[in-house]
Amino acid sequence: MRFFARLLFLALPLLLVGCFFEKPLTSTPSEAINTWFLGEWQSKGADGGISRAVVTPAGPDRYSIQVTLAGNPSSEEYEFQAWASRVGDSTFLTLRNQRATAKTAEGSFVFFHPQMLDQNTIRLRSLKLSAAASATTMELRKEVRDRLKDGSLYSDDQMTDWTRVGEVYWQRDGKTGVFTPLRYQRPDAEKSR
Repeated sequence: MRFFARLLFLALPLLLVGCFFEKPLTSTPSEAINTWFLGEWQSKGADGGISRAVVTPAGPDRYSIQVTLAGNPSSEEYEFQAWASRVGDSTFLTLRNQRATAKTAEGSFVFFHPQMLDQNTIRLRSLKLSAAASATTMELRKEVRDRLKDGSLYSDDQMTDWTRVGEVYWQRDGKTGVFTPLRYQRPDAEKSR
């Protein structure tokens, strides 16, 4: 099991570097943000390196994500705008790179399937796509649908579990001064104030 965990950690930088596309799965969000995704996350590698991600809302249906991937000899930093993209009955995250790096162009896209394992653990699975980087949105969606049907969209060696280590807060209570975690926000509670 430890060997498998090491393999996952070492593969994470490759997941981000090798799977960028010129077009998104959907050009606009398919649903509102899932507040359970918000917070500060980390993934610890077998070598002790810690990758970090901070996910905050960038609007009612978009996320802002800052990622620092631990690596040898140095870490890599990414900034993304992300949104939910539905293909058939499945929901994926479309991440748009906001800043050019040595390995990725600004405006390029990468896709993940998010799965909340429990309240503080999320599993991100990379999509196994053979489409060219220049594939159209329609071509990408067709391949995703086809691979969902035949069960070949995900690979067990291309997933990473992240642990929530901090909340994202949205409001301070006027009486106690305590901040309320954003992921517990309920629309009906906001209207009653």
